[in-house]
Amino acid sequence: MLKQEMLLMVRALYFCMEDTWDKIGKKYDISPAQQHILFLLSTNGNKLTPSKIGELGCWHPSTVSRLINRLQKNGYIKVNADKSSRFKMVSMTDEGKQLLEQLLDAAKAMEEFPFDMQHLSEQEILTFLECGQKILEVQKGKDFRQNVISKRVDNYDYA
Repeated sequence: MLKQEMLLMVRALYFCMEDTWDKIGKKYDISPAQQHILFLLSTNGNKLTPSKIGELGCWHPSTVSRLINRLQKNGYIKVNADKSSRFKMVSMTDEGKQLLEQLLDAAKAMEEFPFDMQHLSEQEILTFLECGQKILEVQKGKDFRQNVISKRVDNYDYA
């Protein structure tokens, strides 16, 4: 029973967040997944291969291609062949960086983003975060946690 309850809880929380990011993205005509790619680029030195984007975003290669194509078409990213290897590299354009900042500012301005947590104590929030980190580390490994969860957008205050 706990397994089912955990599954349903995580899924419900995910959809609440996805809905909030979708509302923010509608103003800028960008999906939550596309927003996540901009975030991943920003927190990983603005240079990732499509396969690394797929790994960090937990997406199939065809999904990554579709997302990248749309972002590139809108001028938010560029895809170049890396001269030092045989891989393509994805990076954000100045327009993409500006858009990401607008998205983060919109999220920051929301009183209850990502959720209304006023009724939770600081200890409850810390316990939730600790449990989530343990689960992610077992499921995806320490490298994933360090490259996704522990990353921050440089020079940006989330609070």
